[in-house]
Amino acid sequence: MRSLLRHRLFVVLFVLALALRVLAMVAFSPAVWFDDSFEYVGVAERMQPYPVRPSGYSMLLRLMRPLHSFGAVVAVQHLMGLATGAMVYALLRRRLSGARPVWAVLAAVPVLFDAYQIFFEHAVLSDVLFAFLVTAAVTVVLWSPRVSPGRAAAAAALLAAATLTRSIGLMLLPLLAGHLLLTRSGRRALLVAVVAVAVPLGGYAAWYASWHGSPGLNGGSGVWLWARTMPFADCARIKPPADDAVLCPEQPLGSRRGSPHFIWSDWSPLRKVPGRPVVARADLFQPGIDDLAGRFARRAIAAQPLDYLGLVAEDLGRTMGWRRGASPGSAPIAYNRYAFPNVTRPLPDDVRIPGGSIHEDLWAYERGRAATRLTDPAGPLVRAYQTYVFLPGTVFGVLVVAAMVAYGAAVRARRAAAVPAALPLAAGLALVVAPVVVAAYDSRYWLPAVPLLCLALAFAAIGRAGEACGPRQAARAPAPAHASG
Repeated sequence: MRSLLRHRLFVVLFVLALALRVLAMVAFSPAVWFDDSFEYVGVAERMQPYPVRPSGYSMLLRLMRPLHSFGAVVAVQHLMGLATGAMVYALLRRRLSGARPVWAVLAAVPVLFDAYQIFFEHAVLSDVLFAFLVTAAVTVVLWSPRVSPGRAAAAAALLAAATLTRSIGLMLLPLLAGHLLLTRSGRRALLVAVVAVAVPLGGYAAWYASWHGSPGLNGGSGVWLWARTMPFADCARIKPPADDAVLCPEQPLGSRRGSPHFIWSDWSPLRKVPGRPVVARADLFQPGIDDLAGRFARRAIAAQPLDYLGLVAEDLGRTMGWRRGASPGSAPIAYNRYAFPNVTRPLPDDVRIPGGSIHEDLWAYERGRAATRLTDPAGPLVRAYQTYVFLPGTVFGVLVVAAMVAYGAAVRARRAAAVPAALPLAAGLALVVAPVVVAAYDSRYWLPAVPLLCLALAFAAIGRAGEACGPRQAARAPAPAHASG
């Protein structure tokens, strides 16, 4: 009871956040659907290393399949969202022991109450699992100034699981190694972290090779980069060889839609590569097409580097937009929206994963109807909440800039707080920038960066030498002279 009283403000907000999620589950049963959801379920029904994206989230669905309930899946995801907010609060209370508790509460608020966070928790998508795993890894690493071998292994395993959920997690692995070196955690901690990463990723790569002929986590890096160049690619300037010219965009400059549209549309040039028939969506990422697309993309970037950088800068600027939603130019389909629905729509019934249609896969998993069912008056209440209570892109942009400025100030002042701030700041920035460099802009992609940047800002702006760790760990904290890295 005394512990609850010490954390009473956070407990009250946590209960309110839980009530919002219960309301969403009552309003929209069993889940809400996004276009990618049907592939995740299809892979879970016929477990395989999917070429389009790693199959880690489908493995979670497979583990929960005996429950035959998408409602149970979203309930677990809602708990993951709540746990992510709780980790932000707990880590800051522990490491910023001399700061006012309200700062830790404020840092957790965006995760607990952002309506889009709640929406993605309620969708059959990998984003919340990925964010939970990354935040858990950062929490384990930063729990005390010096990282023990056991905690290093646990954090590395969590990041490996995140990478098997979304391949962008690969970018976070060197950041973990850098933190272990910065905090002088020792060779043993670094070694066990490497092993904890290599075993699951190596095992998955071998499984992938048994299906697709070569090791990997997923295919299509060339296809994604090719699509990234499509909004600006000018074949008159690129001058591709005859074999590559089949991938030239047909639409004139200025009238082209967003990058993902060039992959998934029925008219995609990827479907016209000679000798490479496309029957299922995964066929778009087959090695022959992927190699050709990668060559084209590299030529396009080399011929038009300023256009490429301009597109990246433009899409980073979109992050600052007030409203949030799907990527510009995305296909106008019913299940590609980032909002709780206001009407009941039939689910599509095409084949995504060979061996069964969407309808068959969802019915087999749920043992019943999986289409979203709306309940009044809970539904209108949740939709109204999403209209007014969310983290606007503009505020997110301010969070990014504020975290960077505060970290710079902490480094210049040689504060010990700069050390714990470095990892979540670097990870958060990587998760914001990398998608627009190699794939496309989408406000959905920066969802996992929110808790990391809140942690970075709190550490850098609030922490002071002697406050950046718990009282019993202060003696083991790195000397301020090392804070600048």
